[in-house]
Amino acid sequence: MKKIFLTLIVAIMGTTGVSAQTDTRLFNHLSVGLNVGTPGIGADIAMPATRWLEVEAGVHIMPKIKYNTNLHLNLPTSTINPYLPQPIDFNDVPIQGKLNMLNGKVLVNFFPIPSLSNFHITVGAYFGKSEVVEVYNTIDGQLLPVNQANTLIKDNGWDIDEIGLQLGNYLLTPDANGNASAKLRTKSFKPYVGLGFGRAVPKHKRVSFKFDLGAMFWGTPQVIDHNGQDLIKQDWDGKDGGAFRIISKLKVYPVLNFRICGRIF
Repeated sequence: MKKIFLTLIVAIMGTTGVSAQTDTRLFNHLSVGLNVGTPGIGADIAMPATRWLEVEAGVHIMPKIKYNTNLHLNLPTSTINPYLPQPIDFNDVPIQGKLNMLNGKVLVNFFPIPSLSNFHITVGAYFGKSEVVEVYNTIDGQLLPVNQANTLIKDNGWDIDEIGLQLGNYLLTPDANGNASAKLRTKSFKPYVGLGFGRAVPKHKRVSFKFDLGAMFWGTPQVIDHNGQDLIKQDWDGKDGGAFRIISKLKVYPVLNFRICGRIF
């Protein structure tokens, strides 16, 4: 995937290389921009490479937005409790999730249609943190009875599935302290393709706006438990988990970004 996108960038640069040799606008301006969108909030700088190309570099950070939800056990307590000396007295487990995205970016904007001077195609990459979402239970030690039940199931050879929390298509079992947590891990290098309107470096004004819509290719997400182990996807289809459950199914992260920029010189 890296080679494909590097090839695209080189090809675009090659199509404008001849004009770049005589273009007096080559790196003759600099703008700074502020961004807001699905990658988070960010700041960047941009320069024109030729009349057809702009280069952007910057950083995006997703504020550590927290959300609360509940997860359910994969087996109803009515099935589990008859086997236990002390029944499990809860069905819902309160969970807190936290978004935690941080990425740098290097992008090339290509303006292919002279009559639509603000329309651009963008290729490049985002790179940074691979762990983008984290979830964890909020009541310390609440899942100790689940551990006790799993120990009895294993020791007695009962024909019952291991007990855990349904987190989308993953089963999350507690640690020794009766707590459970998981992180969603993606590739740290994320190629990007998109299109939009506007220029990163204003041509005729000091301030302008830019809109982009595209896709960040971050691969198949992995769900990592509290032991650092990669959980195996199963057909649980748990309905809870909030953003974690949704994002765990995405191989491509949608990018919608708005940028306000000002030309320094």
